[in-house]
Amino acid sequence: MNEPGLQKSAVRLFAIDVDGTLLDGSHRLRPDVREAVNRLAASGCAVALATARGPQAVVEIVGQFDFAPSLICFSGGWIGELDSTSLRLVSVRLDRRLPADIARSIVSQAINQGVEPNVFTPETWRVRKLTDEIVEETRIVNLQPLVSDELLADDVEPSKIMLISRLEVADEALPPIERSIQPISTVTFSKRNYLEILPVGVNKAKAVAALAQFLGVDLSEVAAIGDGLNDLEMLSEAGFAIAMGNAADRVKAAADLVVGSNNEAGVAQAVNEILARTGAD
Repeated sequence: MNEPGLQKSAVRLFAIDVDGTLLDGSHRLRPDVREAVNRLAASGCAVALATARGPQAVVEIVGQFDFAPSLICFSGGWIGELDSTSLRLVSVRLDRRLPADIARSIVSQAINQGVEPNVFTPETWRVRKLTDEIVEETRIVNLQPLVSDELLADDVEPSKIMLISRLEVADEALPPIERSIQPISTVTFSKRNYLEILPVGVNKAKAVAALAQFLGVDLSEVAAIGDGLNDLEMLSEAGFAIAMGNAADRVKAAADLVVGSNNEAGVAQAVNEILARTGAD
């Protein structure tokens, strides 16, 4: 976030949250937002999608652009790129995992609390059963998980474990798990009944900083936009912090600019401001 009175820097990297930001309320990419982001990339500004989703769940989104943005997935635990034509993975710059013993402990606690764990790696999404809440998640991300009793076969080290409870029991079931695993993981609520569990120290801000360093971009030249509390650290680190109109009040308070909601093409408005800063509009 810019300090008052500091000169505005041209933006060389734009980090965009996905759900609630890039995508509208129906989880679709609006044509005007797609066109604006394409225009920004064509101007020479690097673009990254920064999301809690795994790489598989953003392939369809990447395919709608005229270029392949960098991907920051699992809320900062994974950084990579897809080929813009084939949409196949071409590089991985970061791949943080939960140790197998910690993952087993978390899965066991969740099951004992009556909460279904979703276990993710960059290539897989495993669940024990398809609850109503998990079925809704499949609709949102347009992917189907592998249903199996073996969530952690062969001592797999997950990128993320997501606990999805029934909404009516979320306030009772999830906080005890959150408290017990905080010393051994990074935990954040992406929704009231979605507890996201990541390796210690993982967040979007650190991943954006790592990507910026790789690209030779100073953080003062980074713009970031988001709507959720898990975007706060990223906005605080960026030289130009932008909040969506549908963002939480704490997110808006941390921003240099508040644009329209995700149903009002807020990202397109942000792109116009970025291009105006660079004189490319």
